[in-house]
Amino acid sequence: MRFVACALGAGLVLLALPGSAVAQPPIAIEAETLYTSGPQGTLSNGVVLVRDGRISLVGPAAEVEIPDDALVYRAKVVTPGLIDAQSTVGLSGLYNVPADQDHDEKSGPLQAGLRVIDGFNPEEPLLRWLLAHGVTAVQVSPGEANPVAGQAGVFKTWAPPGSGVSEFELRFPSALVFNLGETPKSTYAEARRAPTTRMGTAALIRGALTEAGEYMGKRSAASRAGSKRGGEGAQPPERSLANDAFALVLTREIPALFVARREDDLETALRLGEEFGLELQLADATEGYLLADRIARAGVPVLAGPVMERVGRLETMNASFENAAILAAAGVPVLFRSGFESYVPKVRVVLFEAAIAAANGFGFDEALDALTSRAARVLGVGDRIGSLEPGKDADLVLFDGDPFEYRSRVEHVLVGGELAYSHERPRTR
Repeated sequence: MRFVACALGAGLVLLALPGSAVAQPPIAIEAETLYTSGPQGTLSNGVVLVRDGRISLVGPAAEVEIPDDALVYRAKVVTPGLIDAQSTVGLSGLYNVPADQDHDEKSGPLQAGLRVIDGFNPEEPLLRWLLAHGVTAVQVSPGEANPVAGQAGVFKTWAPPGSGVSEFELRFPSALVFNLGETPKSTYAEARRAPTTRMGTAALIRGALTEAGEYMGKRSAASRAGSKRGGEGAQPPERSLANDAFALVLTREIPALFVARREDDLETALRLGEEFGLELQLADATEGYLLADRIARAGVPVLAGPVMERVGRLETMNASFENAAILAAAGVPVLFRSGFESYVPKVRVVLFEAAIAAANGFGFDEALDALTSRAARVLGVGDRIGSLEPGKDADLVLFDGDPFEYRSRVEHVLVGGELAYSHERPRTR
């Protein structure tokens, strides 16, 4: 309902008018330790005030006045919502049957025109699985079957009941995904269709980017000719959804995200990035520590992991829990990804992946930053999420202990200022 102010004596009284919406009460989150991942750093006995789904105030409890009508949550530790930098969740489903497996389009190796937003399932149960572990946002990506997999997007893991995909979306497209290594060269091997080697994979990608550059040049030339001649001139090439997607990376509107594990595959990704002037990102990077200085000089972030990836094939034989620490020591920005799992429960939890890295030289602060503010910046959504600052979305995780301690539990998760997950009811003042 709508409220109006009326004078009564020396004060004002709010009167409700029938038929209008009731204003939502403010929310206060009190934390013994508050990790803001923002300019205020870590606060002891900190408070976050939330109004209308956004953070309105952050500060020490002694300096924050909590409104009498506020709904109050209390926790030992509070962090911003965690971010999974790359996953197939929402495309690859819990039941692991053909009906809910939409992450790989195996009709051809070049799938730049694919858009995850057209396959993302907001009702996928695995989203709640991630939410229950504090993950409130994820970059959803096509799988690893094709050298060019398609366009990724950043989504929240929760939205109010009845919401559609647009309410989950934070950014689309967020990257064009490329794959190198064993998986893309084996996808079409039985059909004797290229690529069947690492050379073939790189050649297909290089050829597609070259063709897209020519396509862009022809469209630009046709546009210039039309402008000079009053709208008449050379005809532009026929519209190509794939080339339009490649154009986004060639003009650096979105990054080119290369999934690669072996050292030589990572070198190939760096080489392609330099050849075409791409804004490059590397994902997985199992052997990234072997060329950490080279990656650092290129200024390329790494979406590491999964840190606990099984050593099940040649390109993972040199996996190390210290990979993230070595990369960070060289100056490489490190994030964490869950990637794709073929077995149930189908998706890893980046909270645990980061914890293992933290315990193996990466450190607590680096690990938390990689899951929050750094991830948000690299994925291009830092204006909305990633840190606890006034004006940002009220996405918060309330823990009963150290977030990276396995026995700690996520007590509550707020997304957009709404209770998205809880072990118990909040208390009022």
